[in-house]
Amino acid sequence: MIIKKGIKDIVSYVYQQGDLNLEYFSANRAQYGTKAHQAIQERYLEEECEVYVEGRYAIGEHEFHLNGRVDLLLEREGQWIVGEIKSTTRPLDAIIPGDRPTHLAQAKVYAYLLLCEHPEWEQVLVRLIYCDLEGVQTRQIDEMYTKEELEPFMEQTLQIYLKWYLILVRSMTLKLKSAKSFTFPFGDFRSYQRELSASVYHCIKERKQLLLRAPTGIGKTMGTIFPSIKALSDQEQKIFYLTAKTIGRQVAEKAFDVCLATGWVAKVTTITAKEKICLMEEVKCDPTYCPYAKGYFDRINEAVKDLFETEQLFNRDRLVAYAKKHQVCPFEYSLAMASISDAIIGDYNYMFDPRAYLRRFFDEPSPHIALIDEAHNLYDRACEMYSASLTKGKVQELKRLFKGKSKSLNKALNALNLKLLEYRQELEEDKKQEIFKEEVESSFLTKVMALLEGVEKYLYAHPTTEYKPQLMDLYFECHQFLRISDFYNECFRVRYERMGIDLKISLICLNPSLYLYDRMQHVRSAILFSATLHPLSYYQTVLLHDEACEHIFLPSPFGRENLDLYVHYGISTKYKQREASLSKLVFTIFQVTRQRKGNYFIFFPSYQYLEQVFEGYKSLVGEEQVVIAQEREMDEHDREVFLAQFEAQSEKTLVAFAVLGGIFSEGIDLIGDRLIGSVIVGVGLPQLNPLTEQRRLYFEETFQKGYLYAYLYPGFNKVMQAVGRVIRSDTDRGIVVLIDERYVEPTYLSLFPYEWQHAKFLK
Repeated sequence: MIIKKGIKDIVSYVYQQGDLNLEYFSANRAQYGTKAHQAIQERYLEEECEVYVEGRYAIGEHEFHLNGRVDLLLEREGQWIVGEIKSTTRPLDAIIPGDRPTHLAQAKVYAYLLLCEHPEWEQVLVRLIYCDLEGVQTRQIDEMYTKEELEPFMEQTLQIYLKWYLILVRSMTLKLKSAKSFTFPFGDFRSYQRELSASVYHCIKERKQLLLRAPTGIGKTMGTIFPSIKALSDQEQKIFYLTAKTIGRQVAEKAFDVCLATGWVAKVTTITAKEKICLMEEVKCDPTYCPYAKGYFDRINEAVKDLFETEQLFNRDRLVAYAKKHQVCPFEYSLAMASISDAIIGDYNYMFDPRAYLRRFFDEPSPHIALIDEAHNLYDRACEMYSASLTKGKVQELKRLFKGKSKSLNKALNALNLKLLEYRQELEEDKKQEIFKEEVESSFLTKVMALLEGVEKYLYAHPTTEYKPQLMDLYFECHQFLRISDFYNECFRVRYERMGIDLKISLICLNPSLYLYDRMQHVRSAILFSATLHPLSYYQTVLLHDEACEHIFLPSPFGRENLDLYVHYGISTKYKQREASLSKLVFTIFQVTRQRKGNYFIFFPSYQYLEQVFEGYKSLVGEEQVVIAQEREMDEHDREVFLAQFEAQSEKTLVAFAVLGGIFSEGIDLIGDRLIGSVIVGVGLPQLNPLTEQRRLYFEETFQKGYLYAYLYPGFNKVMQAVGRVIRSDTDRGIVVLIDERYVEPTYLSLFPYEWQHAKFLK
């Protein structure tokens, strides 16, 4: 077997050791490393820098084809020197020869390959050049080697790596072999599920993007996973199942588990957010605090091998159990397992967020498949991913804390604080709470960068400072701001807000489609699906940058007779008419819920409107019904308690007031008699605020569809999601009433999907 591998990949696996620490997590580490390398290399001839090295090494029937780039290859007085440059934040005089085995091992492999290529060379000097982040201060460590001295090292290194590599190859081979013979795990397809699967398979094979609208009940999760497995054709090809919410990841886990239990032999990892999987009371990746960070790299190889050879599905519980067993950070452990898995389940941000995406998978074009669930959520999430904020208060607080303590840090804090003060004064003089601008000042970004560098250097010099939490908080805020500024173009606005005496400056993304599409271009195929991806042309614009893609719209598998759908257009829910229509609205809701005993949702466009109607409704029904309401702040336990009240055989009718577009209007399954009806008050329009208005202005100027893209389509999507809560299986029966005079306007009627065409209209 021929094994083509980069030298750095091999030595990083075989010789990694040490802690997870600040240097490992440093947001700017790669950037500083590059600058330091360049500063050192500027002292040498161009042909002596970044020299490509390759060679072969046989172990039994296997032959390694190795390659890499030497930072420096020098000839001085007849002696050849292999130089590896390593930037560090540690004091240079504290570096002990050999305390970073990967550094020395990498240089030794280069030296061995060069000695093989040049038999006339008797020996090579290996030089490790350690430098500070500017590449100014340096310390070099020299070791002389002959080919004969390096032979045992090469044999041992490649033997260790080969043993692990063969385990991976066997697993990847089984993945493809079992995928070929794998059959649909449920025997028969549901209605339209075969068509769904065929469309997905075709798009993957043809390297196309797909926008898929498939109503509830078709079986979208298995309908997309199954054809993705069948389409696998490359050993290192992976399936990414990405979703916005925990419930979506749980459903995907169950589907993959079924596949693993019915014939597909593969490895599947679920990535859980660091905050949710951390085993410590505080999420602080510091080896002096966290035992799972201390010595992490010493133990991770054995931890990965143990889990990989024992289990197939690496979900949260299993990752935590094995992380405790091997004393490793469960979050970093999940990323390590993902890199060798065949399918990865996780949040959108692992593919799309510029600050969190998995570079090892999405930096370069790949054969991977991306399944993007509940894709109607992706636009809002992506706008958040490509936005960032800075607040004056944090800068002001650190300026106060560091007065007289650090001249360089104080200088950077003062400079940025003065600029923020200037912006606040501008707002005060104009008597405005906030303004939006089209351009971000380069001088402001320069001051943010200076502060970022100042904070990082101070933290490295004073790792145990009592102000570390405040410094880290500001450090990441500055880094995120600068990272987003790199993407800034006509799709962004700068927002300046007065918040009492504080000031907040934000980079706001109005249209992230260019960046979403660019990331999708790095995979073989991206399948975007949802029950409410409607209208598809809108999502093609805001998710795919209007680039070519396939459109598939599938009808509901449920008969229209399952849902009694009414449109009550005799009540206005517009803000100015709410007070006048309140009593009629309360009575109409009661008329719906009194017809049949059971559980109902009443959805409102805002908490304020909900609370306004809630009190009047409670007064009307008294003890006749159980009336509950969604609270503004609810954790997972509160949500579970809330949903547990939806019992199939309840003694009294339950009426639950909730917010449209909130946690209870999508992503929940209340099958059978657990939910028999919903009333949707209003058309779901986003609240009128300065940000939504900026979106309207942008979409109007760019596409001449400002109101549709900023208000109407997002609002109607919320309505469709809420309607979809009622009928969840082919045996469900229920009622939905849409209340608003605007539903009979031509624009809204044109959006009614096929499965709503039987709606009855009331006044």
